[in-house]
Amino acid sequence: MMTKEAVLKEYRVRELMEAARRVIGRYGFEGTTIDRVAEEAHVAKGTIYLYFSNKEDLLHAAVFEGLRAMVAETRRADRDDLPPLERLRSFVKTQFRIQSSNQDFLKAFFLESKFITFDPGDERGEALRSLYSDHLDFVASIIKSAIEAGVFRPIDAQFAAYALTEMMTGCLRRRLIGLVDTPTETDADAVVDLFLRGTLATPCA
Repeated sequence: MMTKEAVLKEYRVRELMEAARRVIGRYGFEGTTIDRVAEEAHVAKGTIYLYFSNKEDLLHAAVFEGLRAMVAETRRADRDDLPPLERLRSFVKTQFRIQSSNQDFLKAFFLESKFITFDPGDERGEALRSLYSDHLDFVASIIKSAIEAGVFRPIDAQFAAYALTEMMTGCLRRRLIGLVDTPTETDADAVVDLFLRGTLATPCA
């Protein structure tokens, strides 16, 4: 059982990371400062240093936990009781809904920062890479279920998972830079249609 002190620490750390993500969404990574996070969290600047040694530690923790929470929400919403194609459609629509509700944070994450660059041996980069890899494995498992059911032809499920994920990310980038303002459901339906049917009017010989 967690002690009262441990519970309070966990609550405070979570509160600080949530404040940091809001500041990141508002000012980007470069514009995020300890002072701004402290103001957003309604705490003294020194309070942050009780839990994080510097800005980089805080940003990494905030980003990692933000992404981890989105991945966890995706898994909780998975409908493995549905037929393969309906499960895939449900997954894509869930992803777009989650992206939409975290749009400000993701805008900074995708468009403004090199925070996610990966250097082998870097523990922070390794943690983000592992999180992304686990998410791809999950998406690949949905695609594999469709292959096993005979709905999809035999394909590299891992590659297909990466391609599908990048299609959704590309749609989000397009939206974030203001190229479209249509409902997210429109993008979700278009991605599912393109992923399932491709672009050719007739199948290749």
